[in-house]
Amino acid sequence: MSERTIVVDVETEPGAGRTPEAEGWRTAVATAIDDAVGAREVDADTRYQVEVYFRLPERGDAPPGHLNELVATTIDALGAAIGWCPRRSRPHADDARVDRLIASKRTARGGETPGARVRVTEMPRITGRPA
Repeated sequence: MSERTIVVDVETEPGAGRTPEAEGWRTAVATAIDDAVGAREVDADTRYQVEVYFRLPERGDAPPGHLNELVATTIDALGAAIGWCPRRSRPHADDARVDRLIASKRTARGGETPGARVRVTEMPRITGRPA
């Protein structure tokens, strides 16, 4: 893992929205990110790519949860990696710094623990104007 990429594997059932499960998920993601990066300064001009690959428990025919809600709940917890939003009443990551997003969900299989692999990559700075 380079200084420009943070990868964590969060092993607890993902939650979304404004539910108790979502609060537990946010806490688990934030703790994993904090453990990976420690205390560091986040440059306000840096842009990020976020990849989230969810492993969800089997429930019926398909993995539960709306992907957009799962992603939003996860990004809320990435403040230690991408910086915190100064305009929110409670701590949420500054999701305006995310310029590229890759996400998927699938049912956990073969003894896998529900959770997600989260990868945050600093995008290269582009200077000058496009041609």
